[in-house]
Amino acid sequence: MSWTDDDLDLALRDLKDEELPLGAAEAVRARVLAEVGKPARRKWWLWALAPAAAAALVLAVVIPFESKPVAPPPLIAKAPAPPKLDPRPATIPAPPVKRVMARAAKAQPRTTPAAAQPVPAAPGETQFVKLITDDPDVVILWAMNSKGAER
Repeated sequence: MSWTDDDLDLALRDLKDEELPLGAAEAVRARVLAEVGKPARRKWWLWALAPAAAAALVLAVVIPFESKPVAPPPLIAKAPAPPKLDPRPATIPAPPVKRVMARAAKAQPRTTPAAAQPVPAAPGETQFVKLITDDPDVVILWAMNSKGAER
């Protein structure tokens, strides 16, 4: 049988009019008063566990575990002593001029990257810096006195 809300309401209305058995109310009241009258058991030891656990955690983190010392590896070879330098400056002989000229004629002229060469400009006009790169086909002109987005 399935009960609906209306059936339950009707059954509960009927129960409120019934008489309780003799002594039922007194028995319930006596049990409740007996439980309420007992002193509360305090679990103070649970509160003592919290600081002990925190102290154990701090000790575990702060005090490192001891490990066995590791012996250094055996010495295989000693590095040679550095050479003693002469306090006098060393003189480097200049290469012969003919040899240098011969190399310069064979080698292609090399420019340093991003060498700045100013391009003269009339007063009031934007001045540019010409940047020469390794690639002869690429030349960069950098506007020196421009104001950002203006062209």
